[in-house]
Amino acid sequence: MRLMPRPRACAGRSAGARRVPARGREAPPSDQELTRRLREGYREGTPSPAAGEILYRRHHEAALAYARTCCRAPHDAEDLVSEAFIRTFQAVRSGGGPRGPWRPYLLTVIRHTAIERSVDERRLLLTADFESWRLQATEADPQQRLLAEEERRLLARGFAALPERWRAVLWHTLVEGHSPRRVAALMGLSPSGLTSLSHRAREGLREAYLRAHVRVTPADDERCRHFSAMIGASVRRGVVRGRGLARHLAECASCSRAYAELLGLNAAMPEATSAAAASAASARATGATRATGATGARD
Repeated sequence: MRLMPRPRACAGRSAGARRVPARGREAPPSDQELTRRLREGYREGTPSPAAGEILYRRHHEAALAYARTCCRAPHDAEDLVSEAFIRTFQAVRSGGGPRGPWRPYLLTVIRHTAIERSVDERRLLLTADFESWRLQATEADPQQRLLAEEERRLLARGFAALPERWRAVLWHTLVEGHSPRRVAALMGLSPSGLTSLSHRAREGLREAYLRAHVRVTPADDERCRHFSAMIGASVRRGVVRGRGLARHLAECASCSRAYAELLGLNAAMPEATSAAAASAASARATGATRATGATGARD
């Protein structure tokens, strides 16, 4: 067992969560369910325009607000949003696209499309803030860009492993900065229920992030593969639980070394922040964005 390389360094309505249904009414379908209907329709040759329309109405307002922060002209923002929806639907049709909430994926497509159009013959005029960010992203030291990309990849792996509701609550609370009261209403939770879910989601992201650094190789035996999934949780909780894991760490130099290195990583790891969640969501969306033609600069 060995660790993945450790990098030096590293923006409405619910993004797929369900509202509290009125008594006697069925809750609206989640983004994930609507995407499933779209994929089945494409596969069977009977596309579901209703599912696409719900997704469009659900996310158009937030997507347009974000696009306006990227470009100066209102008509350019409208064009960016239209192009982003087209590319996202194309990605779903080809088997890619969002696997859970649409909001993070869609905003990433908008960002990459804006970068593309700012450097091609259409020369889309970016806002000053977005242009400054683009220049910093493209002029960064290649080594630092490589390290940042690896960091995002590990975050994406951890983020993707979380349940959909955990990903949704992280996005609403950390990235979009919605108030606890609003998020609780969006997700159909009581205030105490939201607090509990948020805590579990943040802790789950930290554990998943640590687990993403552990890579089991073919040379590892069955015990290494078995205990590798427990190491991240043990590091986060500050105690080695189970005599089996404790015995294995005492006997296996490779796993013991990985455990010690994760302890150091955990001590230096900051609390889960909006940057971490945004980077994870962005990294998940980037690959499929490129597959549909949005091959702009990296974050």
